Amino acid sequence: MHKKFASLLIALALSFAHSFPTLAADNEGAKCITPGQIAKVASKRLVCARISKTLKWVLIPAKVATPTSSPVTPTTVSANTTSTTLPSDKTKPVVTLLRSYGTSVSFSAAISFIVTGDKDLDCATLSTVIGEDFSVTRISRINSIVQTSSKVCTVNAQSTAERDGQKRESILAATSSFSISDDYGNVQTTLAGSPQSIWVTRPAP
Repeated sequence: MHKKFASLLIALALSFAHSFPTLAADNEGAKCITPGQIAKVASKRLVCARISKTLKWVLIPAKVATPTSSPVTPTTVSANTTSTTLPSDKTKPVVTLLRSYGTSVSFSAAISFIVTGDKDLDCATLSTVIGEDFSVTRISRINSIVQTSSKVCTVNAQSTAERDGQKRESILAATSSFSISDDYGNVQTTLAGSPQSIWVTRPAP
């Protein structure tokens, strides 16, 4: 009778242990019986897994909460942009007078000189009237002043050399009232390289 009662108690204990695995799983790493069985001890969750051919209780890692990203606030660019005015260049241009060539042999006796600058020039501020910006020697007139490039003004003139085959010097020079402006409106009254001359020969008829 006592043996039957003892056997019944052992069977109940084993059944109780299988029904409530938390009682059998005292701690992580302890031996377990049924692979895949899950038990909860305190705040931990354990699973029965085979480790090196031995069934042991292994801790199930807690789920890592996925951080919720803050909503990105779109950046709105206003259509009404404020324009920034860049300061004007207040430096005067450096201008130099050059001749297109040293000698000229032609029936027409047309010659040309060049005014160059270290900045963009406004050639329209130069006058073709003799005595205003340029004085002349053996030049009858200034035909035109052309904006050859942003920094170059070409002065086209007419020499008074005679058609006798003789070489004569035609001179262009800046007057005391000479002035030229750059694209910013800065005025320069000094013309470096002035005067310049070209030796002109007009063949005899």
